[in-house]
Amino acid sequence: MEEKTESLIWEGSQSQVLNLGVFLSVILVTVLIVIISLITLPLLMVLCLIPLGYGLWKWLVIKFNRYKITTQRIFYSTGIFTKKTDVLELYRVMDLNLYEPFWQRIFGLGIIELSTSDETTPKFVLKAVPKPADLSDKIRKSVESRRDAKRVRGIEFLDDELTSNQ
Repeated sequence: MEEKTESLIWEGSQSQVLNLGVFLSVILVTVLIVIISLITLPLLMVLCLIPLGYGLWKWLVIKFNRYKITTQRIFYSTGIFTKKTDVLELYRVMDLNLYEPFWQRIFGLGIIELSTSDETTPKFVLKAVPKPADLSDKIRKSVESRRDAKRVRGIEFLDDELTSNQ
């Protein structure tokens, strides 16, 4: 009984919290340039464009990393000028891990790492996503549903079984 409809579970991008260090550095360098240019040569304020441009670029990179998770697949689009989209079928997911680093947990974010049987994407990582525990549970349920619908089962080998048979 194959599921015919594909419904959206979650759609979004990585959080700009990943750029927190970059943004703080940009502000610090810009302030230093302004102070130095006020003391010496006001024309040096043009140099502020360099760190501000870098900060804008880093913001755009995160902004254009998009995730779309459905009940059947995960789409990951990247690129500012040239767009690339990777697609991962959920029935290929073998294992799911959830990481909540302290600095991301403060903002309600986390990392979901999927181990897959896909040759091009053996590890798929969703970085800095909101409500990671809820999202990982929805992904896990959808993976099980897709594996049942596709009649796919993984085979696990334990190291003890391999060494005892030799």
